[in-house]
Amino acid sequence: MKRIGLVVETISNLAGHVSGWIIILIITLTMVEVVTRYVFRQPLILCDEFGGYSLFAICFLGLSYCARENGHIRITFVVERMPSQVGNWIRVITLLLALLYAGVASKVSWDFLAASFQRNMRSNSWLMTPLKWPQMVLPVGFTLFALVLLVQVFQTIRKIKEDQRIEELGG
Repeated sequence: MKRIGLVVETISNLAGHVSGWIIILIITLTMVEVVTRYVFRQPLILCDEFGGYSLFAICFLGLSYCARENGHIRITFVVERMPSQVGNWIRVITLLLALLYAGVASKVSWDFLAASFQRNMRSNSWLMTPLKWPQMVLPVGFTLFALVLLVQVFQTIRKIKEDQRIEELGG
């Protein structure tokens, strides 16, 4: 399981870095758009569309990285006042609920992507961008998020077992 966790962590880390590079690319594209619009009086007109796709990619590719880095909002003031065993079990339950959500979202988004490929859906803009490419980040992001949650469930259960062993040994 540790090897699988390491692979998931590596892929999640890569997706997080890709999100960061997409931010840099969209900033660059916006600067180019401003220059072409106000200096050359010839706007590119693609910044809005690609900016939206980029925002979508940043959110969903960064989802697993954020979960792995514990960057999501947590409300812990109640759990912190409980014994650590109870807090750990509550963490397992919340991780399983999040995993259920991410699993369903992953399945639905893969089905959505398959339909997009079948219908060859395109954007309504003059670019007529094939939507399958920007939509691909949705199932990839949810799947990576589900994998990170699954690894965290196993890590938390392992921590509970280790704490129980330490407690039994009189630690």
